[in-house]
Amino acid sequence: MSDTTQTPNPSQSRASRAARAAAAAVEDNIERTVETLRTEVPSSFVDLFDKTLARTKDMHEKMTSVLEHSTEAFEEAFSCANRGSAEYRTKVMDIARHNANAAFDLAREVFEVRTFPELMELALDYQRKQFEATANHMKELSALTQKVVTETTEPIRSGMAEPFKIAS
Repeated sequence: MSDTTQTPNPSQSRASRAARAAAAAVEDNIERTVETLRTEVPSSFVDLFDKTLARTKDMHEKMTSVLEHSTEAFEEAFSCANRGSAEYRTKVMDIARHNANAAFDLAREVFEVRTFPELMELALDYQRKQFEATANHMKELSALTQKVVTETTEPIRSGMAEPFKIAS
């Protein structure tokens, strides 16, 4: 068995330090450039730049909030859809089990039949029961589908209204 403990890679830490140093240098260079431009550019342009910068920051904050709320809503919708599909699979498996049991019961009863009229009566009775069971199963699946769709879309409907109120 191999040892899973990792030792820090010196080249990675050097690269990380170098990247941080480069980012700090670029940031420092930008600050010096902005200060130089502030002294050389007319004050009306500086005011316009400051207002634009403030609006951009405000819009960024609003968009971040919208995206966070939207992500939460979609995560909840995905979770509901996942639970709903599990319920649906369970229901379909129950229906399949019911149909298999009914088929085996029919086969057992067919072997017990003594006359042709009894066989016809048994077949007609089986078909009637299966038709009723299929109608009930379709109603149950339809209700379950409606429930899953409603539960899945509700977080999106409610979760998407608030972010747009924030953005406006």
